[in-house]
Amino acid sequence: MASSSNRPGLVCLVGTLILLAGCAHDGTVAPAKQAATPKDGKVSYDMVPAKDADRLHPAKGQHTFGAQPIENPPPVYPPELVSANLAATIRAKVIVDGDGKVTDVRDLDTMGGEHHGAFFAAVREAAMRWRYTPMTVVQDNEDARGNFNQTKTTQPFSLDYSFRFELKDGVPTVSATR
Repeated sequence: MASSSNRPGLVCLVGTLILLAGCAHDGTVAPAKQAATPKDGKVSYDMVPAKDADRLHPAKGQHTFGAQPIENPPPVYPPELVSANLAATIRAKVIVDGDGKVTDVRDLDTMGGEHHGAFFAAVREAAMRWRYTPMTVVQDNEDARGNFNQTKTTQPFSLDYSFRFELKDGVPTVSATR
């Protein structure tokens, strides 16, 4: 048990570890619904499972909940690229603040093709409108008298996604892979 004089430092250390942990969620996102012949140019996406090193490892007495999508429609296939009959997979990291609002979308592909920028722009435009439930970190505490209480804080988090853009016979299609 930490003494009360060390608690501010411990809270700061735990907060820093949470921020550095990046991906803080073990859940999965359901793939976009499969459509027979979609004509709206939407694409599919899956959440990429985090490596163990990228996951949040709560300290003793901590657990998390939340970080669930509320609103996250897939991006729209860039209309100017439909006639080029291109397929692309774009990997992106979605950064979410403590309130569940997306604050940044980062491109995880270091080597993009000629049209990579247009596909990533579509991903970024869609993901910046996404919303999540806040990730809440619950710390169980015990005082010197043996009384228990909990401290709840919301923390930022990030999730990695893979977006698949495809055309079949010139029509944007939805496909999901796991």
